[in-house]
Amino acid sequence: MKKSQIRCIVGNALVLVASILTICLFALNMVEGVGRNSIFNEITTLNTFDGANKAFYMVAGISYIIILILTSVMVILGALGLIGGIFDIKGLNMTTANRSLSIISLILSALAMGMMITYVALLDVTAMIGAGVITTFLLAIVAVVGAFVAQSRKIYRV
Repeated sequence: MKKSQIRCIVGNALVLVASILTICLFALNMVEGVGRNSIFNEITTLNTFDGANKAFYMVAGISYIIILILTSVMVILGALGLIGGIFDIKGLNMTTANRSLSIISLILSALAMGMMITYVALLDVTAMIGAGVITTFLLAIVAVVGAFVAQSRKIYRV
């Protein structure tokens, strides 16, 4: 097994695991009874929310919806890249797409985390944000690291 093939397998595995964990985090929040901060509640009540600082909450909610879509695409691309790395198929190297999607996801999760912290800070002194906001940001960092571990097609060695 070549060094580039091992890097491709490890990088795409990291992207795949981080993306699946992010989707599981969102799916866990869709369970009934978890409260107001679930992504399902976010999608259904985004336009009915009101308050003095609702723009922070709306930007964070829209960012999390886009992150969910991007991680769904990264699961597919990570699986294709993992298959390409295992069987040494250069045409299935999805590193460039994974890099761009994971960087966009990282930027959006940092933006959403900042907006949620600002929203909660302006809302009440006793209110807190959940661990899902920080976990999404950390998993986006893992996806970026995994995307940059894998070698792209341009530097793929024969």
